[in-house]
Amino acid sequence: MEINGQEGHRYEESSSEWFVKYLKRQGDWLEKTRGNLMVTATVIAGMSFQVMVNPPGGVWQSDNCSFGNQTGTAPVCKGRAGTAVLEYESSKRIAYIGMIISSTVSFSTSMSLILLVISGIRLRNRMIMAILGTFMVVAVLCISAAFFFAIVLVQSDDQIIRDILVIYVGFWVVFPVLILLIQLVRFIGWLICFMCCCCCPRRRRFH
Repeated sequence: MEINGQEGHRYEESSSEWFVKYLKRQGDWLEKTRGNLMVTATVIAGMSFQVMVNPPGGVWQSDNCSFGNQTGTAPVCKGRAGTAVLEYESSKRIAYIGMIISSTVSFSTSMSLILLVISGIRLRNRMIMAILGTFMVVAVLCISAAFFFAIVLVQSDDQIIRDILVIYVGFWVVFPVLILLIQLVRFIGWLICFMCCCCCPRRRRFH
């Protein structure tokens, strides 16, 4: 019984060591890709900023106002100088708001990721790993959504362009789901291995 207890304790240590090595390997990978994360986040932030300051369709060069037939009435402006032209287009309003939201979220997550990387925080922390991964996924998906809304803003009612946009949306729906499924399978496999390593010592104790 004492020998079985020693073996069980040894197996418990080996399973815990394996888990620690797994986390260390993930942390090492993040440490090595710190520079790549910085470059990727900087590029995405630059793209998001460019969409905001140079929107599709351009900006009004001067106020587009009409005073009406009656004198002394307040002018009715369809556009202000420096504002986006498509902002005042009622048929494109939803797409414009979607582009603004997507670009803002993408820019914010990218800048937050850059701040985390340059702050000197060790990337081996599990919480930091989860935050970095989440921010990067959100930034990529949002900049892809901003591209879609930008195309919708400037495209005409062309059936070919519509088909291309449908394929584009389908790709960005299927591809993240596929990655999520792969990660889920990997997590389930890791969980099974971890449970087997924990259960084997218990079984040997009863023998």
